[in-house]
Amino acid sequence: MSSIIDATKKAATEGDKQSLKEVLDFLVTEEALGVTFVSAAIERAAGTPSEAYLPVLRNAVTQEYHHVQALEDAGGKPLTRKYWFPDAAFDNGGVGLFSTLEIVETVEISLYLLGVTAYAEGREPFGARLCAEALGTEAVHRALVRQAQNELGRDVGVPNDVGFENFDWQSVAKVRDALEGLGIGYGVETGQPGRFYDYPGDPLASGIGTPVSHITPA
Repeated sequence: MSSIIDATKKAATEGDKQSLKEVLDFLVTEEALGVTFVSAAIERAAGTPSEAYLPVLRNAVTQEYHHVQALEDAGGKPLTRKYWFPDAAFDNGGVGLFSTLEIVETVEISLYLLGVTAYAEGREPFGARLCAEALGTEAVHRALVRQAQNELGRDVGVPNDVGFENFDWQSVAKVRDALEGLGIGYGVETGQPGRFYDYPGDPLASGIGTPVSHITPA
């Protein structure tokens, strides 16, 4: 038990070193990336294996948009709204699309835990709840895309496979490195074949998304 407590304290200490502004700015940048990536996946879905999961994707893109709005209201400023996505990340709507999404969601969970830590350090309960509520949604997304992979023939194990959500990336720099490792570019072209995508804004207004409940943090 003491080793678990020591590891938790170490993670919290590293998280405390991140300024709230640094975390918020990257959080809103990453959530806008999510809206952009999932919107593109939805637009490409017809006739691909991902078409069967459109109801989930359409709700997910709306959820990500509401996260963007809440984080901007909290003071987050996006570092960019233009992203380079490698073609391979979409896998022509195949199982690789959901593998990409699993990595993104898993890393984002750590990023939100940095937000919880920064807000807790500042004794700001509303902000900590905002991050915790959004983290819960990202954890659901992670389970859903794991289930999709299983259904499409890639055995990734049971979807609900963790006792506590991960805090494996304990700084904004480590989070960004992990995501850039997928070939994602934040306003810059990477070495992987792909193209730039611009943040499309409200998915309900464009008809890409579908309505969800609990659209603002408590």
